[in-house]
Amino acid sequence: MNRILLTLALLLAPVLCFAAEPSWPPLPPLEAPTPEVPTPITDLLPKARDNDAALLKAAQDDRIKELGTFVEILIAQYRVGTVDFNQLASAQNELSNALLDSTDQPEKRVALLEEQLVMANDILKIVQARVKAGTVTQADVCHAKAIFLDVKIKLLRERNRKMPSTTTEKQP
Repeated sequence: MNRILLTLALLLAPVLCFAAEPSWPPLPPLEAPTPEVPTPITDLLPKARDNDAALLKAAQDDRIKELGTFVEILIAQYRVGTVDFNQLASAQNELSNALLDSTDQPEKRVALLEEQLVMANDILKIVQARVKAGTVTQADVCHAKAIFLDVKIKLLRERNRKMPSTTTEKQP
């Protein structure tokens, strides 16, 4: 019993001493926090400028660069099995759309789609190798083939798009 009282006294001694006499200066009284004034949405929107076309191009180039890096990282992670194919497919599709959004020139669009077709084919080979290794299912192969075919269809449509005529017809 004496042991219990002694243990209790030793445990409560710091609390009782603290309550009786603080060892540091008291804290200043708390003031009511000032509410944050939200930023008006108009302050967040870019202002119209003469160089908006240049800013647009720079933003598109930055987006393509970041998405390209993102896809490269995801491809490396997919090879070792740390991400699933859906995440890689989504990023690849986003990159493809960003590339197409960056130009209206048919020749450039065809070149971009040809590059995307090569990338889609490379990814399809990676997926097929992982199926052979038994680390993913045939569903990933079907998805990769569908993406490959989607890029191929976009490429064929772009190639078949009517190009503006560069020759002038002679009038009689």
